[in-house]
Amino acid sequence: MLKRPDWMAAMFNRLPYQARPGKTHHGPAGYRNLYPFALPSLASLLYWKLSSLWRQPPDHRPEMIPVCAGDAAALRTNRRRPSITWLGHASSFIQLEGMNVLIDPVLSPRVSPFGFVGPKRQVAMPLDLPALPRIDLVLLTHLHYDHLDFATLRRLAGQQGGAPHIVLPLGVSRAARAAGIPAERIVELDWWQACRHGPLRILLTPAHHWSNRGPWGDLNRALWGGFLLEGGGKKIWFPGDTGYRAELFHEIGLHIGPVDFALLPIGAYEPRKIMRAQHVNPEEAVRIFRHVAARKAWAVHWGTFILTDEPIQQPMAELAMALREQHVSAADFMLPAIGETIWL
Repeated sequence: MLKRPDWMAAMFNRLPYQARPGKTHHGPAGYRNLYPFALPSLASLLYWKLSSLWRQPPDHRPEMIPVCAGDAAALRTNRRRPSITWLGHASSFIQLEGMNVLIDPVLSPRVSPFGFVGPKRQVAMPLDLPALPRIDLVLLTHLHYDHLDFATLRRLAGQQGGAPHIVLPLGVSRAARAAGIPAERIVELDWWQACRHGPLRILLTPAHHWSNRGPWGDLNRALWGGFLLEGGGKKIWFPGDTGYRAELFHEIGLHIGPVDFALLPIGAYEPRKIMRAQHVNPEEAVRIFRHVAARKAWAVHWGTFILTDEPIQQPMAELAMALREQHVSAADFMLPAIGETIWL
């Protein structure tokens, strides 16, 4: 067993966690964050987009993103060994206790309500659904197009043997049903609620984010969050899209830590004035790694789509700098290649 660092032991030699009383994130007009949150104004968003017409464009270099072919044969025949495979952006394939699990599967060429316009995939996808074994369970963190993809869900709904079971936050089931997932295979959770699927326990953790699918009428009508997946003595955690709030992740760490493996977002963070409230940067991702006392982590939510202003390859360098500054080993918080599998 891996030895916990001293700071990790100190963090968890505490009284048992007590859940926050009440449902402070349930508001009269929808859901809200536990801590103050303000979306950027329409004026600031318009200025950001229009200013791109005269600003020097970012030097995106997708050829720098690490990619590997993936070991599809090993994944298809695996029945016992826990594994995690990064499929690009927030999409991950997990094998745990003999179950095949997808988190936020987005396997289409674009993340957009339209197939012909919108952010397109910058790096070839080495593993698609036909290369993977039949999917038993899907975890969806929220409604945004780079996390919930109708086309991928429709393919999963039609997979041989029937649609997978899906666990998602309150209010997201409508989108899953519209994509063809039968209602009886969907479980909705509130923050800190858990369910079981076979040998696995799934817990929905809070995140500092927001939600919508269309341009009108559905702002924050569905909840957002992250997932803790437990089975076989292992704890795997993905926080979902989130801004950084030290109080929030301290609380999550007290409840779920230490985790064996974390999938931590490091991309889509510039300009900070616009993105700070909703997406962490690499430096903040390393802080979260420490909050939840992760034994190991992979950097995800980068290197696949161009969604924001930082060059697509920039999170790699900024993560390396953040690890040095916070004295975390690159062997513990790792940069995977798209298609790479780690065997736990």
